Amino acid sequence: MTQFLSALFLLFLAATSAFSQEVLLTGGYTRVGENSFTGAASGGLHTVFPLGRHVAAGVGLTAARNRQNYREFLPNADPFDPAGRPRAITEYHNSLYSLQGFVAGRMQLAPRLELLAGPSAGLYFVGARERSTEAKAGVGLWSSLTYRQLGGSRFNVEALFHPRLLLTSLPVDDADFRFGNQRLFIWDAQVGLSYDLRKQP
Repeated sequence: MTQFLSALFLLFLAATSAFSQEVLLTGGYTRVGENSFTGAASGGLHTVFPLGRHVAAGVGLTAARNRQNYREFLPNADPFDPAGRPRAITEYHNSLYSLQGFVAGRMQLAPRLELLAGPSAGLYFVGARERSTEAKAGVGLWSSLTYRQLGGSRFNVEALFHPRLLLTSLPVDDADFRFGNQRLFIWDAQVGLSYDLRKQP
């Protein structure tokens, strides 16, 4: 999993340097809403590509992690000890990693205030140290509000809200999934800074 995420990050950097107009670094909270994974502090790295005067596209990586007390007994899955005792869990070390893309309309609300809103789709990895990591496809609605040229510079202030519906997990043999046949509704609420790689007029 670490090698896969590292490869995605390098691909993200390559695409950013070649095509991107704007890079966003954000932090905030991700809500999952499950008893064993309610939510966590999160951070994100996103990039925006212009597709015209009123349309933009983007890709982003987000990560959320927490440690949460939760008591659960799991059935014994050892084929060599079928009469063994169930495994007890008292806390989960949860993680949610996301790779998503979006296409959004651009709306100028004021001379320096811009709204992006549009559909998104991505791949999400939900896991815990105590259980298998599961991959889920998902769709959502990306929305971000940008206050441009902070103090006359290329830096901007960003606020984003991103609700998503994660579908049932991709099938894997002999995996111990918590949410395998379950759809998850999650959302991110984050704020941060962005930087214009190309000078804005």
